[in-house]
Amino acid sequence: MILDSITDCIGNTPVVALEDNLVPVGKKLFLKLDYFNPNFSVKDRTAFGLVKKAMDRGELKPGGMAIESTSGNFGKSLAMLGAVYKFRVLILVDPKVSPSLLKWYKAYGAEIEMVTELDEDGGYQKTRYKRVKELMSQYPDTYWTDQYDNPNNPSIHFETTAKEIVDLPIDAVVGAVSTGGHLCGMGRFIKEKKPEIKVIACDVKGSAIFGHPFNPYLINGVGLSWRTENTDLSVIDQICIASDQEAISTCRILAKEHGIMVGGSGGLVVVSALSFLNHSNAKSALAIIPDTGINYLDQIYDDEWLDLKGISLLDRRELKDAIDNKKFDIPYELHLSKSWS
Repeated sequence: MILDSITDCIGNTPVVALEDNLVPVGKKLFLKLDYFNPNFSVKDRTAFGLVKKAMDRGELKPGGMAIESTSGNFGKSLAMLGAVYKFRVLILVDPKVSPSLLKWYKAYGAEIEMVTELDEDGGYQKTRYKRVKELMSQYPDTYWTDQYDNPNNPSIHFETTAKEIVDLPIDAVVGAVSTGGHLCGMGRFIKEKKPEIKVIACDVKGSAIFGHPFNPYLINGVGLSWRTENTDLSVIDQICIASDQEAISTCRILAKEHGIMVGGSGGLVVVSALSFLNHSNAKSALAIIPDTGINYLDQIYDDEWLDLKGISLLDRRELKDAIDNKKFDIPYELHLSKSWS
């Protein structure tokens, strides 16, 4: 098949079964590897959906400029699309970003601004967000993709990603939450078509999305210090919180023992999915893997970096204990959002 554009390579990512003794006997865990998108991330889907909508409405044109705050992957996707559709891209990042990603942005011709001021929670997300708003007031003709609150974010996953998974032989879909777009977009489609499939949201310990106090954490691409408008609690059945240590340890096991190199958010999703299978009657689950570990070779796959950050890797027995002892929760406000509550 000969395609017309790199954007035609977005979507239709593969699903593989994980054969591992951490998966309960008689159950199945499938991994949807969304790092098979052109920039090795689910954010290719999101950015493409937002850009196409903006271009169709005349809000973004060749020669114009798009701006976004990102922890990494969305910036790659937006920068690629800027090269394809001939608009300028300005990316707001913070010191947590991998140095290799900065080179990636520049390779596509994007401009970069580094936000170094901590916000009141001790993170950078709110500071980045604030800076975008300042720049928008300075450059009113710039288009802000706003992956956090733009309803076209979940819509693109409702229209595309969900259709790739809804007919799989699964009892649950497990996904990480940050902007809320990909999981909640898929979740809305699933609840309309096959409401018996559970939607499990996982978050990193330290994130404030589900009402916990915010504390800085290490892994990128998951969590926030607030909850976005795109996080639709009505489509979420349960949540699971996992730590940096658990997520990173899972990443390292997947790479060394299965040849599957995932990012920190992917490790978070897998450990949460394993826990859900252990603590439910579900016979099968699908874990949405947002990105590849290639993005983090100088971070979570670097032993010296882990030592510097005070992270010791869990062995298989310790990880199994963490999986067995993990608890799932439905926050009070999530109860209120359910029609059956």
